[in-house]
Amino acid sequence: MNSYILHLARSTDRKGLVEDLVNLLPNAQVLPSVDGAELTAKQCAAAYHVRRYKPDYPFKLKLAEIGCFLSHRSAWQSLVDSDSPAAWIAEDDLAISPKSFQTLSELVAPYVTEDSFIRVPLQDRELAHDVIAQQDAMSLIRPKAVALSAAFYLIGRAAAQRLLELTAPFDRPVDTFLQMRWLTQIDILVVKESTARTAAFEVGTSTIQSKKSLPYKIKRIIPRVLYRLRVKKLAAQQMAKRMAMLEAALPNAGE
Repeated sequence: MNSYILHLARSTDRKGLVEDLVNLLPNAQVLPSVDGAELTAKQCAAAYHVRRYKPDYPFKLKLAEIGCFLSHRSAWQSLVDSDSPAAWIAEDDLAISPKSFQTLSELVAPYVTEDSFIRVPLQDRELAHDVIAQQDAMSLIRPKAVALSAAFYLIGRAAAQRLLELTAPFDRPVDTFLQMRWLTQIDILVVKESTARTAAFEVGTSTIQSKKSLPYKIKRIIPRVLYRLRVKKLAAQQMAKRMAMLEAALPNAGE
C-alpha cells in the first residue's frame, strides 16, 4: 500500500510534521500541494465550475480551496497510475502516534478494497448508523452522514478513479464534495477515537482558514444552514435506499 502526503512548499514550518509522516506511513511519498495563490485565471476556470451538482453550493471557492481540491486530485491520480490497490492520503498538518496508527491499520485492514474510502477524522463528529468493527478503543463505523475534513483517509484505486471522473471539474470544496455519497455511490466508512489530530496551529497557521469579520460570518449563516439541511436530507435518503437494497438482497426477503 502507498501513502501520499500533501505538502505546500512554502509551509516550511511543517517540515518536521512531514518528516514524521514519511517515517510513519507505508511507502510514503511527498506530493507538492497546489498553491492556490499561484493559480492563473485560466487554470481556475478549467478546474472549477460553479453549480455543477445539486444541491448548489452557496459560496464561491477561495483560491486556497481550489488549490486544496487540485492537490487531492493529484493524489488520487497518483494512486490510479500506481499498481497499489489503495493508499493513505494525509495533509501535512496531520499528527498521529505510531501506536495509534498501528491500531488503526489493524482495524481497517480487513475492509480495504479498491472501492474503499475510510475517513480518519480529526474530530469525532459522525453518528454511527452501524458499527462494523472495533480494535481497542477505536471503532470503524458507517456514519449516518459524512462530516467535513479531508485531512487523513484511506482510498481504494477504483474509488479514486470514480472521484477523478466526477470532479473534472468540481464545484465545491473537497471535503464538502465527499459528503455527497448519493452522487459518488462510495460507501464511506469512518474511524472513531483514532487520536489523529491537526498540529497546524502548533507550528503555524492554516493554509485555508483565516480570521473572518462578524458581518462576513453573519452573511453566510443562512445559506450555510439551508445547504446543510439539503445535504442532511439527501444523506438520509441515500442511507434509506442503501438499507432497502440490502434488505431486498437477504435470503427469503419479502416472504
